[in-house]
Amino acid sequence: MSWRNALSLNFYEEPNVGYSVHRLHFNENLFLPREYYEKLLATSLDPDMIRYYTEPLNPTFNEALAKHLNVDASNVFAVAGGDEGLRLLIQFALHGLRKVLIIEPTYSMPRILAESMMLGVDQALLKPVTYDLDVDYIIRVGDSYDVIYICNPNNPTGNLFDRESIESILSHVKSLVVIDEAYAEFARHSLINLIRDYDNLAVVRTFSKAWGLAGLRVGYIVASDTVVNGLNRLSLPHNIPYPSMALVLRALELRDYVERSIDEMVKVREYLIKSLRDLDLEPLPSVTNFVTFRAGGRRRLMIYTMNCLGGGL
Repeated sequence: MSWRNALSLNFYEEPNVGYSVHRLHFNENLFLPREYYEKLLATSLDPDMIRYYTEPLNPTFNEALAKHLNVDASNVFAVAGGDEGLRLLIQFALHGLRKVLIIEPTYSMPRILAESMMLGVDQALLKPVTYDLDVDYIIRVGDSYDVIYICNPNNPTGNLFDRESIESILSHVKSLVVIDEAYAEFARHSLINLIRDYDNLAVVRTFSKAWGLAGLRVGYIVASDTVVNGLNRLSLPHNIPYPSMALVLRALELRDYVERSIDEMVKVREYLIKSLRDLDLEPLPSVTNFVTFRAGGRRRLMIYTMNCLGGGL
């Protein structure tokens, strides 16, 4: 097979809009004040730590994240942004049935990543109108797949799937269930504590959204010892730059700024939902920093973020 066959793959292509316009497609947190970033940039960096390679697989950083999350350090695995976490977890399928199930409609990156690895990709659709999980179907077909991807809260519908549905899936399938919690801080809800009961669960988190640190490219996976053991084998040893780790650790000390920004966002979100209803549009319930609404009948959805108009599906 020619290496040039890679040129036929779909890829995650984003418009390069720069920084002087409204960035409609990133769902970044624009409610964080400049003071937050000024305090971050006042962080003292150790010159020697720039000279040297970081610790292999970031154990000290993992311990700090674990303390923040109130979980064991053995259950935390730092990654270069949530997308790297998704890539590593999807790689598990390369060593099994080579099949991935994605709950749609959702974030398109998992499909792009799986297809780039030449994995089989199928979809399970959310229920119409309510956009809830079709738990019975997922359980029925789940063991035909190595990895099941669920975004919770979901992008783009903005809704949160109930804990009982996720647990039912986890308890009935042997597949690795990947829960993408990129927007979990906005919802103030997480399923991280379920890793104590299910060794086939991996939760992916990021500092790019609510924490407003997308430029640092830092995320993490919270999972069972079994999953983390596999990640140790799949990951590059020095995947996160020292300055990024140092700034994230400082951000954890400034959590109050993040919490206040979420409070402000929630107020704006509720105002937006009311305004959409006043226009006879049909906004879906949202726990994120964006709102999806029906326009032109139920066949068309539009996504509206707290920052600006996001686009259509």
